[in-house]
Amino acid sequence: MRRVTPLLAAAALLCSGAEAAHAQGLCFRGPIRRQCTAFVVFEGSAVASTGGPDRRFLIVGPVFNGKADTIVNTMHDLSSYFSGSLGYLQVVGDRRAVGAVVELGFSNESSLGNSHRLSVVARERREIGNATVEASAGPLGVQAFRPTTRGSCCPERTLAYGGTVEGALTYRDYVGLTAGADLIHGAERTTGALRAGVRVGSWAAVATSILLGAAAYAVISSIGE
Repeated sequence: MRRVTPLLAAAALLCSGAEAAHAQGLCFRGPIRRQCTAFVVFEGSAVASTGGPDRRFLIVGPVFNGKADTIVNTMHDLSSYFSGSLGYLQVVGDRRAVGAVVELGFSNESSLGNSHRLSVVARERREIGNATVEASAGPLGVQAFRPTTRGSCCPERTLAYGGTVEGALTYRDYVGLTAGADLIHGAERTTGALRAGVRVGSWAAVATSILLGAAAYAVISSIGE
């Protein structure tokens, strides 16, 4: 019980801060309503991507019994990922808000290690009944892998840059579906991919973060025992 106490305290602090901001017109959850002049956006997403073409890399290991151990790794420049987002949307009409959102994503390419992505997008939100419809577009940076220039062992990371577009349909800003496309250039190649995913926002995102944080804290704590 003591392990999750700091997480519960953080959640209580976030709740109290959100309530105070709400009284001043800064809201934390949808839909758009009269007392909201702006929204703080807090989201979590799980996204599946077509990934782009297969990229194959050879990893040459130490020599054993007179032969070098060679491992073939297959990866994608735009792989599936999990992400968290934080942003700000200004209400500009009865059913419309615009602003900017920063998203940080994490993916894993087996033995090649983790790769990350970062996007900063302009977003427009419109309310249709209990549905929230959003459109986003902006620059994107992704860690890509390329053959090493410092030997024959392992691939190395480099940055690829491009753009991303996305549409989303959510229920009252709590949970919904997303679809988008990415295009990047780096590591002497250009890669494009389509993607689709599930997004949680507002208090659903907070609850998900607390549960994942508690699980991660419990795992890390048990390692030292």
